[in-house]
Amino acid sequence: MLVQVNDPEHMNLLGLLIQGFLSQQLAIPRLERKARRMRGNFGVRVADMAITLSFSPEGVVVHKGIAPRVRAMVEGAMNEMIPMVTGGGGMIPAVIAVLEGRITISGNPFALLGLMPLLMGSKKPAPKVLTP
Repeated sequence: MLVQVNDPEHMNLLGLLIQGFLSQQLAIPRLERKARRMRGNFGVRVADMAITLSFSPEGVVVHKGIAPRVRAMVEGAMNEMIPMVTGGGGMIPAVIAVLEGRITISGNPFALLGLMPLLMGSKKPAPKVLTP
């Protein structure tokens, strides 16, 4: 599934990081199937950077800024959000961060249930190391 950046010359660092990470995630067939079923816009704000992820059957487009209409929005500080979207966090730490108010969500929280597995990082088994 294609993950594109709209206007890459003017995209913020958050958008470029998310585009690269989502491209890796969607190479996993299970996550690609989840993404293909998603529709609509989702906002992500980290510090002073904001992006909109637009899902359609053709793929995902990352836009700079927040679209006027989003299904759901996730906001948080850099030190809270980056580990979540790079596989360093997990669902339980994300829920705790929301309950403690360190990460805020708005809009339709059920819509985020489809988005979170894509952004949380896959739990791949560690590669086996052969010893001589």
